[in-house]
Amino acid sequence: MKKIAQVRGEVGHTILGLMKAVSTDEGKLPMHEIHESTLQALANHLFHQEVDPSKLEATFSAYDRIEDPELQKEVLHMGGIFPYLEEETVEQKASALVRLGELWGVRDNVVKGTLALCKGHKRLLYMDTLRMNKYEFGSTARTTLKFLLGPLHLDGSKKILEQYQGYAELPDHTLGRTMVQYYQDNEFPLPGTPGAVFSNALTQHDFHHVMAGYDTTPLGEILVQAFDHAISQGDASGAIVGVVAQMQIGLVFDPSVRAWKGQFNPDLFFRAIERGNDAKVDYLTPGYDMDPLMEEPLDEIRARFGIAPEGR
Repeated sequence: MKKIAQVRGEVGHTILGLMKAVSTDEGKLPMHEIHESTLQALANHLFHQEVDPSKLEATFSAYDRIEDPELQKEVLHMGGIFPYLEEETVEQKASALVRLGELWGVRDNVVKGTLALCKGHKRLLYMDTLRMNKYEFGSTARTTLKFLLGPLHLDGSKKILEQYQGYAELPDHTLGRTMVQYYQDNEFPLPGTPGAVFSNALTQHDFHHVMAGYDTTPLGEILVQAFDHAISQGDASGAIVGVVAQMQIGLVFDPSVRAWKGQFNPDLFFRAIERGNDAKVDYLTPGYDMDPLMEEPLDEIRARFGIAPEGR
């Protein structure tokens, strides 16, 4: 579990004030309603407290109350989404986040990359996102190879395709049958199909969608990233900043998918993080084998893994 998920009481109140200071550049900007609802959702789902954002201080004066370096970093990483929740003054808000990081002496790729992204520079967040790839997609080298071989139709596997065709014969509501239904509902070819670039390269990511219960809409992509960040030992902060920017204000981070606007839902986002924090099994561990689970009922697997049905 991440340290920020263990925060309660006055420490949570302090963090909320610091996030308000980021979103308003310490009171220089008016608070947008999306920031207000995001602070309320953060308070509710992570800190388990009610908050009136209008009564929070909008300065960094209380920064020294957060002394744990790891918690400082997690607060900054969570704060990376705030500049990208609405289009106006993105750079000013991102600069405020960097300023808070400087007060704590934190200048890592997520913090620097949050500011760089609004200037059109994606390299730092890409570099940070690579750290999460082994948790989110499996082997980076194998995933890259699938993308390269896909256009040549050399990415297929008869064995894997037959495996998924077999899952189609399983009873309804088993994990394997639900995986097949996921591909059918989205009109994706089954894994193993030659030339099915995304199905073959992102099979593990698709498994995460099904386990967490999030679809492939723009909001669903945001939520599965948030859930996976919370459930795993990896840090998906850079990817989360990028996907929120792309789906909320239309700033393209990943050119392989289209950009959207207004897709972020604060309550569902922090509920996804809460569900991930509460889970008992980290199936994002590199090398985790999902095959033995395929014949089991999905609801039973989720119950055993501690994945709450509420919030899907």
